[in-house]
Amino acid sequence: MWRFNRKRRTALFYSFVGLFLASAAGAPGAAEKMNTSYISISPSSSSIIWVAKDARLFEKHGLDATPIFISGSIRGIQSILAGEIAIGEGGGPGLASARLAGGEVVALAGNVNVLPYYLVSEPAIKKAEDLKGKIGGNHIAGTTAEFALRVGLKKIGLDPVKDVNLRVIGGSIERMVALQKGIVNFTVVTEAGKAMAEKLGFPMIVDMAALQIPFPQNGIYASTKFVRERPDTVRRYVRAYVEAIHYFKTHKEDSIKIMQKYSRMADRKPVEESWDWHVQYIPNAPYAPVDGYQTILQDMAATNPKAAQANARDFIDSRFIKELEDSGFIKSLYGK
Repeated sequence: MWRFNRKRRTALFYSFVGLFLASAAGAPGAAEKMNTSYISISPSSSSIIWVAKDARLFEKHGLDATPIFISGSIRGIQSILAGEIAIGEGGGPGLASARLAGGEVVALAGNVNVLPYYLVSEPAIKKAEDLKGKIGGNHIAGTTAEFALRVGLKKIGLDPVKDVNLRVIGGSIERMVALQKGIVNFTVVTEAGKAMAEKLGFPMIVDMAALQIPFPQNGIYASTKFVRERPDTVRRYVRAYVEAIHYFKTHKEDSIKIMQKYSRMADRKPVEESWDWHVQYIPNAPYAPVDGYQTILQDMAATNPKAAQANARDFIDSRFIKELEDSGFIKSLYGK
């Protein structure tokens, strides 16, 4: 009888433990698992998601978020619409294309709201006119880099269709490799790529960042379905994201280490220059820019009649950032 009771007591004990663990996993305080995506491995604006993860800010706000690299905003937004990514990064052209095609996705925030690109070329090219007839390294259609290259060429009086030969190469690293190997004669890069290009002897032809063109270079997006059904998850994600911006700006050395980890870039100079640039341009309250989306729609209207009729405000859900601003949360981070 004693043996039976002992076995019974043991079984009851483990049953209790199992029930406890199961209830704990589903408890309100348990971290919510989710996938989030970033679109670039260069030490640039994807840094905010990296910081949110490695500084444990997602965790602080009750999220067990797994950052996944998805190259290019088009693929990133497709993953959001497919439900594979809950909330993730993307660029304005990708969102605009998705919305015009009927995709129910919205911008929750924008962390770089100008076009931060530089047109660089091989040393033989001395001025804009020298680009005529040359081969340009481009990203896939709908990406911010692809948009930037076309805008940059127009700004210097060249027709991106008639005056040059644009070839799809891929992301920033691939484009720089193609430039080094002579596969292309010019391309566009962000500030980290600019430092790398200058080090390799490739001059800058156009400084688009100096033009201050309103543009949603990078932001975070979610499907309207996810926002509607999981507003508290969105709220906690945006809160962690905004706090990560503050951490990024106020913890330089830690942030640079995180940037080097994810970008796998050992050379400190381009990483530090990227940090310096982003500290200036990422706003404390990262509203997605209405005028930036309008810039994209105006460009797209030439080939897509729907763009001319679209309202840029419909692409944005700013309430979560507004809540943090109105509550004083953002000001409290910066001691204001």
